[in-house]
Amino acid sequence: MGWRTIYITQKAKLSYKANHLLIQTNMDLKQIPFHQINCIVVATTQSVITGYLISQLTANNIKIVFCSEDRNPCAELNGYYNNIQRNQNIESQISWGIQVKQNLWTQIVKNKIENQIVVMKHADLDTSVVTQSYSEIIANDDTNREAVIAKKYFPALFNEDFTRGSDSKINAMLNYGYTILLSATNQEIVAQGYLTQLGIHHHSLKNCFNLSSDLMEPFRQFIDYIVLQKVDYDFNEYVKLELVDSLNQEIIYNHKTYILKNALSQYIHDCISFLNEDRDTISKVRFKDEV
Repeated sequence: MGWRTIYITQKAKLSYKANHLLIQTNMDLKQIPFHQINCIVVATTQSVITGYLISQLTANNIKIVFCSEDRNPCAELNGYYNNIQRNQNIESQISWGIQVKQNLWTQIVKNKIENQIVVMKHADLDTSVVTQSYSEIIANDDTNREAVIAKKYFPALFNEDFTRGSDSKINAMLNYGYTILLSATNQEIVAQGYLTQLGIHHHSLKNCFNLSSDLMEPFRQFIDYIVLQKVDYDFNEYVKLELVDSLNQEIIYNHKTYILKNALSQYIHDCISFLNEDRDTISKVRFKDEV
């Protein structure tokens, strides 16, 4: 899989030629080899894309994210036949046991909160209240410490009146970054032959990405940290590009340094192996420079 995220911001025609993406604008023509591309974000409604290019991108498991008129992600493209073992894998997914799903969710929640604490430490914030709630986590997070901590974490980072449901610049930044992360998670789950709809904790009938919403949780804090650094910026193309490029930042997984999208791929593979009871533990996702 490639490493580049192609971000289209102006009127252009996107087409295919000899395993290359062609980007034709009024000014020039660019050709980018498929093997370099991980994702294409079409951030303008003035671009057109050929059907043949779509079919080739899908066949090569290259994610395409489309944006609405406000340049916020509104849709993505997943192929039907990304994995030849898909039917077998879906049968396994349906059969995942309650206990193993709860065990994994407990590990995910703990990893997520540990990363939230690291973000707070980077911002020189008092983490004692969050640390106390973290120590109270029980199996499957049945007391919902995750939600309790979120109500303390986000106001501590941004301001005491901040809520995740409000119409604000900060929420717009967070939502944009989370959408890019969700799309990358969807890409990996589908590529590995599983359904994004069937989660281990999230079970909303309106959410087509329940499993993705579960597995991406320990990665959200890398978005939070970028937004924290850009909180005084306008939510412009520069900030959006920074959030898109979050997939290329270096993080630690399994005691090794990866760029985020590669760590995400390995993490999802390991989580699915855990759910299939092919492994006993999951390594933690961590910041490269923890406080």
